[in-house]
Amino acid sequence: MAVIPRSPLLDSLDWVDYAFQPAGEPPPADGAWGHQRHSATVVFDVENTPSKSCESDGIISSGTRPVAVYTADCLPVLIADPQQRIVAAVHAGLKGTLAGVLIRAVEKLCEQGSAPENLVVAIGPALGPCCYELAEPQLAEIARNPALAHGLRWHRQQPVNGEAQRPQATARQQGVWFDLPALATQMLVDAGVPAAQIDNVGVCTYCMAESGSSYRFNTHTGSGYHSRYSWIRRR
Repeated sequence: MAVIPRSPLLDSLDWVDYAFQPAGEPPPADGAWGHQRHSATVVFDVENTPSKSCESDGIISSGTRPVAVYTADCLPVLIADPQQRIVAAVHAGLKGTLAGVLIRAVEKLCEQGSAPENLVVAIGPALGPCCYELAEPQLAEIARNPALAHGLRWHRQQPVNGEAQRPQATARQQGVWFDLPALATQMLVDAGVPAAQIDNVGVCTYCMAESGSSYRFNTHTGSGYHSRYSWIRRR
């Protein structure tokens, strides 16, 4: 049976409902989600829009309609502002994170009256540093950006995940083991969100989550995968 990850920070907000759903489960019937393009596009308020989907990598809502993202190894990031009572769901893979989608989400929330120091953030199941091998040239290209360099977390030796439910990824690129949740966390902190208000549920989609959760696992094994939806709404 799949373990359903929770965020203690979001659980502490009695006006929020949310879920990091298991792979293959449909989103809420009344939900809205973005067609992810690994971009920095974030849209606001789909409450009165009949369409369930839009071209974006982040959706902000001031109403009670659930907003969702679907992922396979990328970061699903759920954000709540207890002061303004607005929420956001953001899809943040490596490309979108480097493009600034999380920073744009914070900026867009601030346009609606939020302050970064009030935001509560939960980073859901995603490819962890135990299984995310990144080629050296790609890492070197990222490291050349001074704005990102201090947020990079990577390992020469593959970290051992003592909570792995199946074998970790094996090295295929003679690269490094990359920590995307750590980079995302640092970028949010740089945008003004207090580190104490950012949760990482710490579930690796490759070696810890339920079968079918990981695109990369499917690439390596041909076992198949399903998108997983993560959503949040105001009650």
